Amino acid sequence: MDSIDLKTAREMVARYKKTRKAVIDKHHGVNDTESTWLPIDKLKEFVNNLPPEATGVRLHFGVHGADHKDAPHQTSVAIVGTVAGKRPNEHVDAIQADNEIAKSANMLAMVKSGRDCPPACPVA
Repeated sequence: MDSIDLKTAREMVARYKKTRKAVIDKHHGVNDTESTWLPIDKLKEFVNNLPPEATGVRLHFGVHGADHKDAPHQTSVAIVGTVAGKRPNEHVDAIQADNEIAKSANMLAMVKSGRDCPPACPVA
């Protein structure tokens, strides 16, 4: 994982809002998600409870269903543990691959999501 500076991060976020979010908002008629918050204790718990065969985590972008209690039809992330794939430097997970280890109960129990903003945004 490469570090980026604050200026680069702010530019990336501004570019996302101006391009992707603007299109989603207009096309789908929503005030779509800008970020997802994860409590540090839950993130640590998630990482610490990954099984020994885990090689990392992957963040998958997705969209909540119409029946979601807080953010219907909004973008979110699913966080899932990865395991080694068949090729060097390949990491697979149960969402993207039919790898039996990735689909094991231990790895599937590790799928999490956070609190999306909006609607749960900090007050400035």
